[in-house]
Amino acid sequence: MMPSRSRDITLCAVLTAVGLILGYIETFIVIPLNIPGIRIGLANISTLITLYLCGPIYAVSVHLLRIFVSSVLFGSTASLIYSICGGMVAFIGMAVLKRFDFSIYGVSAGGAVLHNIGQTAVASVIIGNIYVFSYLPVLAITGCVFGLATGAVSNILISRLKHIINFESEGSI
Repeated sequence: MMPSRSRDITLCAVLTAVGLILGYIETFIVIPLNIPGIRIGLANISTLITLYLCGPIYAVSVHLLRIFVSSVLFGSTASLIYSICGGMVAFIGMAVLKRFDFSIYGVSAGGAVLHNIGQTAVASVIIGNIYVFSYLPVLAITGCVFGLATGAVSNILISRLKHIINFESEGSI
């Protein structure tokens, strides 16, 4: 059996790669709403799985590495700024919600809404206009819906991964 630290590092490497792939696949998914900026958040599945199976230190590493590599490969400086700010607000919120024993669904939906809040705040600063916050209710509703969906997928994957890999319990649900 692989030692726990080695297992966690290996799993984090795999989940970072999976997050990159999911983020790339998501760029091809067209959401039939005529609202810009709405995304499913598939790449967040890798962060949630890491948070629950390996803990917050590993999860923030996966999260940040995925954002940086994705921005270098597929994005721009602007996308990096938006992703880092939204991503870190979301991650901190998810870690706090998990610590207070919210379900994975609540953690995921909360992270999605907080990601939207972080990115809207950045947009407000860059544009120099607070009226972009009027768009936030639409983003929050779709963030909740897609956050619940990614939470459900993550929950299924975590339960299956726990049976495949021997996890004691740092991040058990």
